[in-house]
Amino acid sequence: MPDSNSNKLTNLELIACDRCKNPFMIQKGEKLRKQEIDEEIVCENCIKLEERKKLLASSVIESQNEIKTSIKNYEDKIESAETQEIKNAFYEKIKTQSEILTKSVELLKKIEETNDEKYIEEYKNLFEKLKKESS
Repeated sequence: MPDSNSNKLTNLELIACDRCKNPFMIQKGEKLRKQEIDEEIVCENCIKLEERKKLLASSVIESQNEIKTSIKNYEDKIESAETQEIKNAFYEKIKTQSEILTKSVELLKKIEETNDEKYIEEYKNLFEKLKKESS
């Protein structure tokens, strides 16, 4: 009885990922099918990286919305503030939140531009730090 594992191995070919250029195994003929429908031939690592980038980007966008809401709340509080000191305190909070919002936009750009797992993790840590600062 022939070994089924050896049959599986003979049906594989080594190709380069269209994104990272790292080699990986693919079923023979699958490359041709993907090229016929103009799909990229992408390795599992690049697929996982894209998923992580999307999750991180959506998390950043969600936090941006929270920051925008808090800025609007501070603006409302400024209108009802009785003293200039209280108004100045709210202006400082708005300034801080605006700076964090600006950094989060830069973060989104960097996430979009990078394809290195190490940088995605660094951006995630930076973002978590920004979220803690805004709380």
